[in-house]
Amino acid sequence: MGRLRYREFRRAGGETNGKTTWVLLGMVLCVLPLGVPLAAPLSAYADEVPYIPSHANVVETMLSIAEVGPQDYVVDLGSGDGRIVIAAAKRYGARGLGIELDRTLVAGSRANAAREGVSDKVTFLHQDIFDADFHHATVVTMYLLSEVNVQLRPRILFELRPGTRIVSHDYDMADWEPERSLVIPVPGKTVGLREESTIYLWIVPARIAGHWRGTLTGPQGEEPVLIELLQRFQNASATIHLRRSSMAGGGRIQGDTVSVALWLQGISESKLLHFTLRVAEGRIQGEAVEGGQRYVLRATRLMN
Repeated sequence: MGRLRYREFRRAGGETNGKTTWVLLGMVLCVLPLGVPLAAPLSAYADEVPYIPSHANVVETMLSIAEVGPQDYVVDLGSGDGRIVIAAAKRYGARGLGIELDRTLVAGSRANAAREGVSDKVTFLHQDIFDADFHHATVVTMYLLSEVNVQLRPRILFELRPGTRIVSHDYDMADWEPERSLVIPVPGKTVGLREESTIYLWIVPARIAGHWRGTLTGPQGEEPVLIELLQRFQNASATIHLRRSSMAGGGRIQGDTVSVALWLQGISESKLLHFTLRVAEGRIQGEAVEGGQRYVLRATRLMN
């Protein structure tokens, strides 16, 4: 929620021998808790859990950009005093889990949840986020260095369900572009050069890359198709082979929905078809409507 654990920094390639360079010191200072003396040696935090409590409007924006609701299960990686999952439960009726390495903060989070009357909705675990199981999350929040986000990225992409929203405070996911980002004022913020924070949102895309076999039903009837899908995060490209023609184009994946524009290259004409497809359990299905004509695509993933 507003912390960077030293172990995470170390796994991301940070120095641990106490001979910290000014560049490294600058990286660490951006995640030290408010009130920690700047002269404190880095090694003093090797077994501690420094964190920065997120400002109230940061918490609200993170939950708002993720559109948290009562149906959600919010997991906060590095949950500190528990404020994000507690806010999610109290304001939006969501269930929540905070994963935190500091036992004292875990105990404090449980006490905060009891005081706010949401102990029945939230749980706090003393655990390393790299070892934790959070695959049931529908929303994941975090305040970690970009390097740590990238280390978590494979788990996010391959273990979480399509449509899971990922929200990060101030740090991105390298070349995985966010769906949205917001810059908000944070009065009194002492980390960084400006009194503002950036909130990033990603949506876990369905994994569609590979070969699919099925049918395309259109004005001329039904015919078999072979589909080749390529994917880089939420960006997709497709080639569909028919008997006497082909379609090719690209689009975007949002959760289990694929929106793709494909040029139908026929013998006598070419047209652009905008398909909306749903992916589930190894099947893909959807349709496009063009000029009053309906095209329905259905396919099953082939084993690669």
